[in-house]
Amino acid sequence: MDSQLLDSLLQAYLAQVDSAMRISDVLAKHDNSEEITVDHLIGGLVYRLMVPMNETELSESLESAQQILTNINEVSDEVSDEESGEEYDMIDGYPEPLNRKIKAPMCECSICNQLKTCLLNYSEHICQDPLAEKFKASIDSTCEKHRIFIRDTQQLNEVYGKS
Repeated sequence: MDSQLLDSLLQAYLAQVDSAMRISDVLAKHDNSEEITVDHLIGGLVYRLMVPMNETELSESLESAQQILTNINEVSDEVSDEESGEEYDMIDGYPEPLNRKIKAPMCECSICNQLKTCLLNYSEHICQDPLAEKFKASIDSTCEKHRIFIRDTQQLNEVYGKS
């Protein structure tokens, strides 16, 4: 794959994640939370997958993604071959899988209300391009790994063979 094409795809993906993190921060603030929780994070990712960015959000997120890519390239140039093989410790106290449905926001603002609609329609959401499909697949993979469900109770029962 062409390096420039790969850089463009990576920048678009990072812009999407950057914008999702901004939404996650809004969700946390509206929930009076001092930190972004798993529910806020997944909510931000789902929101950004299903609600297109406006021009301002797009410009800010693309600029942020470009800064990230620039910083990565600068740091990788500074890291020697010996340092690049360094292993990192796991985070102590990382929570075990949750095995529950995602908590919808209680706030009635436009973002929180839009997220509630997104969560209700997530399982039927059809991605319009391969990048969105990869974004949705990463949400699904993370939710599956940590046993956080976006689906409704009936769908959960079907997954576990209950009636």
